[in-house]
Amino acid sequence: MEIDSGLVGAIGIVVTVVIAWFTLRRASQDSKDRSRPYVTVKIVEDVRTSKAFFVVENFGQSAAYGVHIEFGDELSKAEPNISDYGSYIRKMYSRPGLTFGPGQSRRSIYKVMPEKKDSDDVIAPDRLTGTLRYYGPDRRKQYAEALVLDMTGLYYRVDVSGSSSDIERRLKAIAEKIGMLEKPAKSGSQSLSDIHDSLHESASLYDREAQEE
Repeated sequence: MEIDSGLVGAIGIVVTVVIAWFTLRRASQDSKDRSRPYVTVKIVEDVRTSKAFFVVENFGQSAAYGVHIEFGDELSKAEPNISDYGSYIRKMYSRPGLTFGPGQSRRSIYKVMPEKKDSDDVIAPDRLTGTLRYYGPDRRKQYAEALVLDMTGLYYRVDVSGSSSDIERRLKAIAEKIGMLEKPAKSGSQSLSDIHDSLHESASLYDREAQEE
């Protein structure tokens, strides 16, 4: 049975076209993935102020549009007030409209640690859930990512910190050490100068005595 060379050639062309199509499609998808926005949410604590901040940041290569968060029931649903930081955060991200450029971030006070039980502040939950939604540059595709934050681990941290006064004391100690080194150096320089003058005087005296003889 003879194989039609023309048919084999046609099949080869079709296979090549299919492979090329899949390759181009994958390359296009990879390019979109690399250039898409990547918005993340995290809790960041500032040890100096004992405050925990709710931080939203775009790590992607393009802008994220219509950024909003659908929070779970843990976060306060009250109207924003000065003693309830969570109410401000829910209100801020409750509806689409925020835009985050590449590398742009926003942070809001989440809670003050440790909380004072006898204060009027509303205690923000240690565990926070929800869904983060935003659009890419084409404004057509919406990205949705689950939001799960748990900050209980922060209560078991061991802080190592310094202050500006510590740095000042260290600089002062270094300056004192340098001063102590300069004194022997000056003293040694003065001694060498005295020896040089003494030798010069002795040489002059020897020359005068030789001339008199």
